[in-house]
Amino acid sequence: MPVMDGYEATRQIRRHIREEIRPVIIAMTANALQGDKEKALAIGMDAYITKPIRSDIIEAEINKWMGYERTMNSV
Repeated sequence: MPVMDGYEATRQIRRHIREEIRPVIIAMTANALQGDKEKALAIGMDAYITKPIRSDIIEAEINKWMGYERTMNSV
């Protein structure tokens, strides 16, 4: 991002948005280095997904944070 990276954006969101309307933040990166997931979670991101994108992983993560689990067989 041109002004700030995802880590700083998450810090700002967590700092300025009240807990009762706290958005879920899911990191998505192509630069998956050792320790990045732990860093993302430590600064307040809720989940961490690496590229290449897999729709089943994204769907499962979104469903998890929406409060329900959906299996491929229930469609």
